[in-house]
Amino acid sequence: MNIAILEDDPLEAELVRTTLTQAGHHCQHFSTGTALLAALQRSSFDLLVLDWMLPDMTGHQVLDWVRAHLGRRMLVLILSSRSLEEHVVLGLMAGGDDYVIKPARRAELLARVHVLARRLPAQEATVVPPSDLIEVGPYRLHKIKRMAHLAGVPVELKPKEFDIACLLFSQLGAVVSREALVEQVWGRDLVASRTLDTHMSLVRSKLALRPENGVKLTTIYTLGYRLDRIDPEDDF
Repeated sequence: MNIAILEDDPLEAELVRTTLTQAGHHCQHFSTGTALLAALQRSSFDLLVLDWMLPDMTGHQVLDWVRAHLGRRMLVLILSSRSLEEHVVLGLMAGGDDYVIKPARRAELLARVHVLARRLPAQEATVVPPSDLIEVGPYRLHKIKRMAHLAGVPVELKPKEFDIACLLFSQLGAVVSREALVEQVWGRDLVASRTLDTHMSLVRSKLALRPENGVKLTTIYTLGYRLDRIDPEDDF
């Protein structure tokens, strides 16, 4: 999908943009309502991720403009730190299609966007972006469906384990720092070092990241991890 992100917090905006881009969507970020409304008059988007609290206008005002000028053609996912039931109801009654509470959790955000995508015309909704699929040797990772296979056999991964696997396989041969893993998988949550190590151990075990499967996962002391593609016949 072609997605507009209206969010004035740069950290939250980057989290949302990275999450959706890695899932194969095309994203454009706007930090003010004025900039977004100007863009909407010359470009079209399938979905708007709308921050409810903005520096130059309210999310309600933006949503009113969208519905008055674009009708229901563009889906709107409200993103807000306002978590009370009355806030959620207000956003939905104002014309929002769904509501996510900040800080956005990667798996939930992807799931909600995926559900909203079903409302698009059939010819658009059935298109799977090429970047959705990661294939490395016997491994296949579907980022939108959040499914992993090894030699055609499904591998059950928990949400954060799946996110870790996608990061490793999408950056073959590069060191993925511990900081990057924590930021992209857990967001702003404080995570103990042993939590990351435990999840990494589970990913290594469940996906059998071993030379016989054509990959090798190396722990880079104090830095992070590197997943390499190798020849299964090499000696280790």
